[in-house]
Amino acid sequence: MQFSRAYRKLKGFTLVESMLGIMVIGLVSGSIMLGITTVEKKLFKIRLKEQAFETLRNYTNFLGSRIAVGDIPGKPPDSGLDVPIYKNEVNNIVEDIYTANMNYEEVEKVSNPNHNGEVYSLNTFIIWPNESDLKDTLRFYTFQIKLTN
Repeated sequence: MQFSRAYRKLKGFTLVESMLGIMVIGLVSGSIMLGITTVEKKLFKIRLKEQAFETLRNYTNFLGSRIAVGDIPGKPPDSGLDVPIYKNEVNNIVEDIYTANMNYEEVEKVSNPNHNGEVYSLNTFIIWPNESDLKDTLRFYTFQIKLTN
């Protein structure tokens, strides 16, 4: 018995259609994975910068408060101060540590001698490594008034 084409129904997919479907699914899932990895790296860089900002802000406030009470910081240390800005702890074991170098430029009196108050310039900076062997830097340029009795 011969079946005519009108009565013959194809069920399922051919090998070419199946391979094409698998290839499209692979490309889409690969693109999604690449996007997720890129976003994770950018978020990590943002977290590092945010932590560096917080650390530098606290350091600048500390030095500013010293100036306000009359304890003017002397010449800054050549090596600066190494501070951790990121720690990854797994099972009470610290695995990844990102350290930053924090320092300040020499504090200078910038107020006019004819005025009553004393104003000092305070410039602080923090430098931390990134993944491409370059250094990211954040700087604060501020002024602080010395309080008098």
